[in-house]
Amino acid sequence: MKKILPVLFCFLFFKSQAVIQNVSVSSFQFTPATFTVTVGDVVHFIWVNGGHTTTSLTVPAGAATWNAVLNGSAGNTTFDYTVTQAGNYSFQCNIHPGSMQGTFTASGPTPVILSAFNVSSHNNKPYLSWTTQTENNSDYFSVRESINGTDFNEVGRVPAAGNSLQEKNYSFSDFNIESSIKYAYYFLAIVDKDGKTGLSQTKLFKNKLATTKLITSLSPNPVSNAQSLMIKFNADKTTFMNVTVLDIAGQIVKKATFSAFEGINNGHIHLEGLAAGVYTISFSLDGMNEAYKIEKK
Repeated sequence: MKKILPVLFCFLFFKSQAVIQNVSVSSFQFTPATFTVTVGDVVHFIWVNGGHTTTSLTVPAGAATWNAVLNGSAGNTTFDYTVTQAGNYSFQCNIHPGSMQGTFTASGPTPVILSAFNVSSHNNKPYLSWTTQTENNSDYFSVRESINGTDFNEVGRVPAAGNSLQEKNYSFSDFNIESSIKYAYYFLAIVDKDGKTGLSQTKLFKNKLATTKLITSLSPNPVSNAQSLMIKFNADKTTFMNVTVLDIAGQIVKKATFSAFEGINNGHIHLEGLAAGVYTISFSLDGMNEAYKIEKK
């Protein structure tokens, strides 16, 4: 799936006050792990459990890097990062590198004041609605969608008013989304006639009629000592998922607990030290139970 990375400029006007973007830091994931902000916003990292860091990997030119320990037992439970430059940012937990990472894209303010943006369900399809207070030289709204929480594609465009000092209402229905998709994420790229782009916040759509499936991805399989078993799973609310690994004799050889948040979640489990062979890994979350065979090399 192709990532769409918009051209961002930092000298446009989008909103009058900073927004705080909360990011939970828990057992093996940042939540959300992918999001959009505007220059001047604050990314507020909140410790939930475990021992972690939030450490910048890449930042735009002129932006400050960061490296903060988040560990409740040490009294470090929050960290704030103020976004000063437009562009693409990536970060990770240095204690769990490679498997606990996140990204965000910062846009400069645009000449559109967006006063509301919502995603709801209409005939069980995503229905996006938004309102602008004023517009200046606006061209169109690009609707971006992700079904994995990471990679966003354009799924439609809505023409903008161009210039307006009055409130304008817009909407978009995503009729092409597959009915089997449980969750999808959406944001708006607001493009003016000079090609400059600003971004809205990201919103979650929940398909209540989709077949409920807990585990959506389990890889790699087979897994080696040097690799983590990466797990992608769904959750309908903030809760915990219990993970149990059993050997061929049915004996428990490893346990783990993952924090879960509404939407698409990521976790990983280390299997180093276990003998080569076939294992059963079972998952339990809010009354749902699923089990899979995995091979340890």
